[in-house]
Amino acid sequence: MKKILNYSVLAALTLGLISGNAMAHDQQYDNSKEPHESPHKATPPTGGHSSLAGAATNPIANLVQFQIQDQYTPNNNNVSGSSNAFILQPVIPIKLSSEAVPLLVTRTTLPYINTPDFDGGVGTQEGFGDIVTQGYFIPKLETKGVMVGVGYNLTIPTAGSNEYTGSGKWSLGPGLVYFNMRTPGFQWGVLNYSSFDFATNDSDRSHVNVTNIQPIATWHWGAGWYAGTPDIPQTYDFKTEHWTTAIGGRLGKVMKFGGQPVNLFGQATYNSEDHENEISPEWSYKVNMTFLFPG
Repeated sequence: MKKILNYSVLAALTLGLISGNAMAHDQQYDNSKEPHESPHKATPPTGGHSSLAGAATNPIANLVQFQIQDQYTPNNNNVSGSSNAFILQPVIPIKLSSEAVPLLVTRTTLPYINTPDFDGGVGTQEGFGDIVTQGYFIPKLETKGVMVGVGYNLTIPTAGSNEYTGSGKWSLGPGLVYFNMRTPGFQWGVLNYSSFDFATNDSDRSHVNVTNIQPIATWHWGAGWYAGTPDIPQTYDFKTEHWTTAIGGRLGKVMKFGGQPVNLFGQATYNSEDHENEISPEWSYKVNMTFLFPG
């Protein structure tokens, strides 16, 4: 019940932001058309996307979103049992007063985690993970069809004393995005963000010193369908000098449920790295439903 109440509070706050003055939209979406047919014009830095479907696969689009995801890993390296993460992620663009940098896109992630079966009598654990909030400042560029973002990646140790679902560290690092949509039907780019701990709730916990690189390549075709690289990054740990990879792909469709635009996708990824005494995923599977609020 506590889990349900906490998620209800987050959903209520998100919907409050969506309906309030914080969102950056200043143009109305044509709800009479399908998402792949109606241009999404609310992108002040570079002009509009060719469609709402195109905006839905841009991580820094001027588009209010509420993502609901579930990621299941049936097997993990160096530990028994499966693991699962249920994830909520509101995406809120905020209009800024600066003409040179008119937009801030915020992305906040709250996971609820079920761990694999740890040795030593620990067994499986579950609980809220750490909240990760990102913000990308989007400058106005002369080049049309290109977006860049520069910002931050902040981890808040909301998992508390649960060492199996959270880091126990406050962490902060830079975030960078490059996104190119100049080729009709094809989007590509890269997302990079890092985490370095600067404060702790528990001095006995391991330091956080990682960077994440997410290549982006998405192909759109008729009726809102698309395929592309997964939305999970490749992670490098500076402490262990090891990678955790996510090799795979996703298939999705931007459509309507009633009058509500949504982005649905499924994906599968494989981690090619298996290092002794390090717990990491093997194959992972994710399903996603994102509610889109184009204004």
